[in-house]
Amino acid sequence: MSRTQRLVRHLPWALAAGFCVAFVLLPLGIVFAQTVVTPDGELSLSAWGQVLATDVDRLQMRRSLELGCVATVLAFLFGFGHAWLTVRTDVPAGRWLAPLGVAPLVIPPILVAMGFTDLVIASGFWLCALLLGVSYAPFVAVLTARGLRAVDGRQYEAALVARGRGSAERWLFRAALPEIAAGCLFAFVFVVSEHGVPEFLTVKGKTWHTYAEGVYSRWIRRAMGVSHEDLVSPFVTAVPLVLIILVALWVALRLRARTDLRTDKRPLPVRSLRGWRWPALLLPITYLTCGVGVPVVVMARWAAGSTNARIPMSLDVLRASFRGAIEHAGDYLTNTLLLGAATAVLLVAVSVPLARLAARRAWIEYASVLPIAVPAVLFGIGIVLVYNSRWVTGTVYPVTGDFYDSSAIVACAYAARFLPFGILTLSHTIRRQPRGLEDAARLSGRGPVARALGIHLPLLVPAMWSVAVLAFILALRELDLAVVLLAGNDTVVRYLSNIVHFGGEDAGGAMALMLLFAAMLPLALTWLVTGRKIRELS
Repeated sequence: MSRTQRLVRHLPWALAAGFCVAFVLLPLGIVFAQTVVTPDGELSLSAWGQVLATDVDRLQMRRSLELGCVATVLAFLFGFGHAWLTVRTDVPAGRWLAPLGVAPLVIPPILVAMGFTDLVIASGFWLCALLLGVSYAPFVAVLTARGLRAVDGRQYEAALVARGRGSAERWLFRAALPEIAAGCLFAFVFVVSEHGVPEFLTVKGKTWHTYAEGVYSRWIRRAMGVSHEDLVSPFVTAVPLVLIILVALWVALRLRARTDLRTDKRPLPVRSLRGWRWPALLLPITYLTCGVGVPVVVMARWAAGSTNARIPMSLDVLRASFRGAIEHAGDYLTNTLLLGAATAVLLVAVSVPLARLAARRAWIEYASVLPIAVPAVLFGIGIVLVYNSRWVTGTVYPVTGDFYDSSAIVACAYAARFLPFGILTLSHTIRRQPRGLEDAARLSGRGPVARALGIHLPLLVPAMWSVAVLAFILALRELDLAVVLLAGNDTVVRYLSNIVHFGGEDAGGAMALMLLFAAMLPLALTWLVTGRKIRELS
């Protein structure tokens, strides 16, 4: 292999590694360094004495853990129940309801919260847990369905004949438990890191605060501090939360690694619910109503003028709301869609070479979860510290232009934040490929670029498209990073979150509906063009 070929072969890995260094390791490293280095350049561990040092910190940590546990239980009830009923049983319309288990993922959690606050007093702990549980139940639903499809129906039938119905069902649950537990742990990670919904409910009258809220409040008040400990308190305060999330993610990955990747399986037999078929339909309907129906109906009512006491709701008001949203806030939607597309492209480009390494070295998968192990608010703070630092703004930006104020930094931050989904998905796909494929590719006599483009890449295209669609959807609904980054103020979710302060529900409702339509468009186009069922993309 010539020097040029070696360079071309290693270039994608080098660029992907450079991206990880620039947007993951460097921001988090700067955050950590500031906790042990004083402004005078001296080493000091005095700031670490603030970890859970006050009653407020301990109370916020306890509240976050309680919220995470309760919301995860609700996510399990909705996600597991939906997947089990629609994939495993003969519940009515199960074939159509099954792929809709992922639908609440398209709805930004802030829209779910806005929908419920329009109907009830949304300041209580239990309602907050319900909102977050429904918003992150798709993780449980998708992974439960994946776990059930990974079970060989012949083994279940053998257990049924040998031990009876009850024992066979318990065996099936244990067989799918790694994926079920992994989905619950992923839901827990996102709930305890959530800042947007709890902060929104605080504005509505919530009197208790989560740990993520505490980290953000310390960040915006850091300039009031006069000591090194005060300035770095937002970073040190988040340490216990990061450790808890890391443990949860480690367990989730260990559980997912136990899933059987063989494809020679017989589907599970469909279990008849008999007289419970129609009553069982209540659970998926409740789940989809809370996660999709309520926010969509409320946003449509807002766009039709439900918040205007002087003018009754009508189609004319609805049309005027859409015109007003396009005229006055259309740039937000355009910017958000471009951000989503840029995030998807960037995420896939970085994930492919790293996933090929992760398929051979498991430690890369474990290291890849670092961006979601850190709360999004703290992750965004690290990016601000790096790319809005005095040295970068004074030395780099005069040559390259202001990167910090551009939308490019938001796309890079989003791609770095969601990088674990790309690496985990693609590495799983690569492991399912025949082991002799690489040897056969080398025997073909093609160069590394030709092998990558002609043999390896086509096999990854379906998974790459799935990752791109997921990244696009997650970018459209991301609020916590948008709150911290200055350029994130030009996104739709940031615009919608300001409604509670400045009004404009009619245009906001219309903008939310357009955002939801845009989020569903890639899924619909995939379904129409390829004919593949949505569940096959999960």
